[in-house]
Amino acid sequence: MCCNRICLITLFLIIPLTLLGYFGLNYSGFCFAQIRYLSDEEKLRLAFNSINNAEKLDVENKDGKSVYREQIPYKSFDEYIKENPDCCKINPRGGSDLPPPRFSDRIFGYHSGELIVINFKVRYIDDNGKQIIQETRIDNTLQNCGKSSRFAPSWF
Repeated sequence: MCCNRICLITLFLIIPLTLLGYFGLNYSGFCFAQIRYLSDEEKLRLAFNSINNAEKLDVENKDGKSVYREQIPYKSFDEYIKENPDCCKINPRGGSDLPPPRFSDRIFGYHSGELIVINFKVRYIDDNGKQIIQETRIDNTLQNCGKSSRFAPSWF
């Protein structure tokens, strides 16, 4: 009788509460691998690095068409933020054109639930050998531990 009672308590109380806690923490953006939440600065830095480390970025040419150009990366986030102190925001007003995250992505930690917007100045060499700087808004999302989920450019 006692063994059955313990099994029932475990089955109907402890396991569901453990799963609820796990999924709830994931939904809130908790990083289990590091056993903590990422700071806002870490999120901005990670989102910036995912963009800055991309070999090619989508820019708008003279005809208004989207083309991929090999970018000239910045040395660091610190260099970029020094020149562009108001470049980056987390969950800004006005939202984004990105679709909302799926519930399953949130509870499994594949989407932190936050939108990181970076007004990124893409540096590249045009067809004439001239360095061009084009500012673009890039919407980025991160997984709970900081891996970039995706980023989408939109031109000013």
